[in-house]
This record gives sequence, structure tokens and C-alpha cells, in this order.
Amino acid sequence: MADQSFWADFWTQKSQADTDFQATGRGTMDVVGYLYTVRECARVLDLQPEDELLDIGGGTGVFALSLSPFIKSIRSFDISPGSVKRAQGNLSDADNVSVDLGSITDIPVGDETCDKFLAYSVLQYLEGDDAVRQALSETRRTLRPNGVGLLAANPDKDRYDAYIDRVCGDDPKAREAQYDLQKTLQWFDVERLVKLAHEVGLEATVCPIHPRIWQSFYMFDLVVRRT
Repeated sequence: MADQSFWADFWTQKSQADTDFQATGRGTMDVVGYLYTVRECARVLDLQPEDELLDIGGGTGVFALSLSPFIKSIRSFDISPGSVKRAQGNLSDADNVSVDLGSITDIPVGDETCDKFLAYSVLQYLEGDDAVRQALSETRRTLRPNGVGLLAANPDKDRYDAYIDRVCGDDPKAREAQYDLQKTLQWFDVERLVKLAHEVGLEATVCPIHPRIWQSFYMFDLVVRRT
């Protein structure tokens, strides 16, 4: 698996793409699939007008921009300087959103900062259980009591073969390339991830991803609560 400096450089290069969907790795996502993604984030987190949200791994700011009219404030962080710069431009007219550099394993905010916590497709880029445990600890630290977090779109190791078959078919070169790429990412044992959340003091529930969202066939969401 690659470390966070690798991914910071990777996403900074991506941030130069023509469109924001491409720049956040969603270049093949259709508009309806994206809108369902935003809808599900709002629904699962039960976003309310008074909520203060931490958006970790916010990329170029498309999620924050979509959610900003419906809640009090959003603080968005990403490890990629290029993504942060692009997000700051995209969100320049959203006066309740701030964007800064930051990692889910070391979030530069105080304790009990947010009511809701969103990290969409972030955990898979961490290197090993220790980094995931630290990310979960940071989630708990920054949530207020009874706060809810959505750690969304985590690859399920039991669906690895199904993923390879769907994206590569019988093409041996495509399969080899995917095997190499996926070595840089974490594929999760669902029960193990839940256990890690419990170890740091979070309630945790595994939820399926809405079937209108492309990743639903191989990923799952983790919903956590600080009690």
C-alpha cells in the first residue's frame, strides 16, 4: 500500500484535470449517480440546518458545495495542495465553507468540533490498521457527543474478485494493471473495520451503498456515532 505522501502527489496531479469529476476520480460517474451520492450523504448523516460538518478528503469541493446550502457550516480538508487550491476557487462564493490542507489521521481542528463528519472514499488510501485506527480516533475526537460520522465507500475484500471481473472482464492486460493498482489500496474485512471503530469508542454500523451509485457492488459504508 502507498503512503499519504504518494496520494497527496497523486491527487495533486489529478487536480489538473479538465473537470472536477475527473479531478476527484469520478470521471466515469454520471450526473444521476453523483446526485444520489450527495442525497445519500445528507440522508445517512441526517443533516440539519444547525449542523457543523467536517468534510475530510474533500477533493475539489464538489460535495461541500452541494451540501453547503442545507447546513450551518462546513470545514473541508484534503491532503493534496492542488485539490485544496482548486476547491478554494470552486467554493469562493460559498461563505459558510472553508478549505484547508489536512489529513484524516491528523485533523487540524480542536476536540468536539463538529456535529457531523464525512469522509467519502478516504480510508482505502491509508496504510495499514494503525493508520485506520488513528483515523477513527480522530473521527471520535472531533465529533461532539451524539455526533454522527459517515466513512463512506470502503472496498470490501470479499468483493475483490467481483470488482476485477466487472471492470476487466477476460482481458489479461487489464486484469494485471488492476491487480497492480489495487495493491496500493486497502480492501477491508468488514468485521475488522467495525472492531477498530469499537476499539476507539465509536458505535459502528455497516450499511450498503445505494444501488444507483456505481460503487455499490463492491463497497460499503460505515456509519459511526460518538456516544
